[in-house]
Amino acid sequence: MALTEKQIQQAKTSGSKIKLTDGNGLTLYIHSKGGKYWVHRYYLNKKRVEFNLGTYPTLSLKEARLKHSNNRVMISKGVDPKEEKNKEKNTRAVEASNTFRSIAEKYFKDSYMPATAASTWKKIIPYFDKDIYPYKKLGSKPIQDITPLEIYEACKKISDRGSKESAKRVCRMISSIYAWATLLGLVNVNIAYGLAKSLPKHTKSNYNSVTNPNEFAKVLKKIDAIPNHNPLIKVYLQLMPLVFSRQSELRAMRWDEVDLVKNEWAYVVGKTIKETNGKPHTVPLSNQAAALIKSLIPFKTTSPYVFYSDKSESGFMSDSAISRHLRACGVSQEETSLHGFRASARTICDEVLEIRTDVLEVGLSHKNPTDRHGGAYSRAEFKQQRIVAMQQWADYCDGLKNE
Repeated sequence: MALTEKQIQQAKTSGSKIKLTDGNGLTLYIHSKGGKYWVHRYYLNKKRVEFNLGTYPTLSLKEARLKHSNNRVMISKGVDPKEEKNKEKNTRAVEASNTFRSIAEKYFKDSYMPATAASTWKKIIPYFDKDIYPYKKLGSKPIQDITPLEIYEACKKISDRGSKESAKRVCRMISSIYAWATLLGLVNVNIAYGLAKSLPKHTKSNYNSVTNPNEFAKVLKKIDAIPNHNPLIKVYLQLMPLVFSRQSELRAMRWDEVDLVKNEWAYVVGKTIKETNGKPHTVPLSNQAAALIKSLIPFKTTSPYVFYSDKSESGFMSDSAISRHLRACGVSQEETSLHGFRASARTICDEVLEIRTDVLEVGLSHKNPTDRHGGAYSRAEFKQQRIVAMQQWADYCDGLKNE
């Protein structure tokens, strides 16, 4: 006799498993604890087979009968529905293991991450979760079904946000994934090879900076108001406006480069090393700048770096860590960047303090703009003029903060 929904719903077990039959091998088992599940029992090739169709009420009586009917059609043709379902499950498992995401994550885990500093891979892998996998569902696609155009478009979206260099790095990473997959025999060709060259190039632009003295004063006051929880970062931000250096040069400042008797900091400038034949660039330290460096002496460690970091691969603080603190104290990206302090100093010293341009350019370790041949680095260091200029600038900054 055929089952009804009401009969199924009212069926109770007295402590042992019972079964209700709907005919032609379709059976509903009721577990001793109350759970109900459908089973299709049939014979094929003289063997008895029990095929679990699903649980009730997730699979209703009507749906169970439909599955049962489809199974009987397959059985009549000599096809085992249970075996076919297992084949489908295995196929899906193979497809899931061959998706771009699964292969990329295996590459990251087995090859890339073990050989790469965490500070590096933590910057690039998040782009895959945020941008690459979601784009046209690339993450769930079989890796061999993805086209070069899809990879280019996914990376181009990163580039269009203004992260051109990151887009190129991500594209090169995808090429590395495909190269690895090629070695494993998962794909025949690296379709991402050379794609990074097709992405828009990064063009240098002026760093955001504050050139209005009143607005610059606000930035200096915000930095001075930073709590002293991390004296290294606070001193770095206080020192940055005073020394005219590039932010990377100051981050890499070494104790053996600093002479606190002469109030000088001498280091080799990477960007002009060819023009200067490796001769150190000397920065006259104002009294204020020297005092800030001296304040860090109690925090010296065995590290050679003034602004050392145990977390950084380089041994000194990263620009991202310092930038976060600059933003946290209320200085926005629109106001200034770390490198923007150079532009602020250059402009205000020129327009307000009327310090000679050639003195400023040497202080900024630029090529001398007055050299009509354009290539030779200025031989005149303007040492005395720069000492006076740096102290004048530091005093001016103090005056701005005290207004």
